[in-house]
Amino acid sequence: MINKWKWAFLTLAALVVIGLIIVVSLLFSGGEKNFDQNANDSLPAGKKLFTIHTGKEQAAFLMNKELEDQKGVKMKAELTDQVKLLGKADLFGREIMYQMDLDPEVMKNGDLVLHEKNVRVGRLNLPGEQVLTLVSNTVDLPKWVKVYPQEELIQVQLTKMKVKKHIEVKAKKVDLKNDDIIIDVLSK
Repeated sequence: MINKWKWAFLTLAALVVIGLIIVVSLLFSGGEKNFDQNANDSLPAGKKLFTIHTGKEQAAFLMNKELEDQKGVKMKAELTDQVKLLGKADLFGREIMYQMDLDPEVMKNGDLVLHEKNVRVGRLNLPGEQVLTLVSNTVDLPKWVKVYPQEELIQVQLTKMKVKKHIEVKAKKVDLKNDDIIIDVLSK
């Protein structure tokens, strides 16, 4: 006599085993055969990754965070129709307040040049050359910020600023009067 339950159980067990074999074979076969973990991890240097459109408030926030990270720098930035650098410097053992009003200019290479328009130390208006000399001699600025007292300008070398080892930033447009700042982020 044939046991129906025995054959049903054996058929079900066979189907489960066959199903497991099919699932395991599908998991371990096929798919992408030429997987290369480093396939798309490089771009040519200078390739634009994205563009940042921002305004004065956001740019001033970022500038001030960067200035906070610099040891020995007692300075903050305000952006109006001009760049205003407000700071403190030690002179003859006393701390004095200064303010520089600067007009930004974007260079062809993406760096910024800040042209000195007005300098106040305490309540006195002073020639920019002397104040920029004082700043360059007393303030420990980042390596990517260069002060040129005789030309009465500060160069912000964005292209040399350390952001990440694989990206660099370049200014494209700085129009403070219209609250329009455009920065390109590129592969390095």
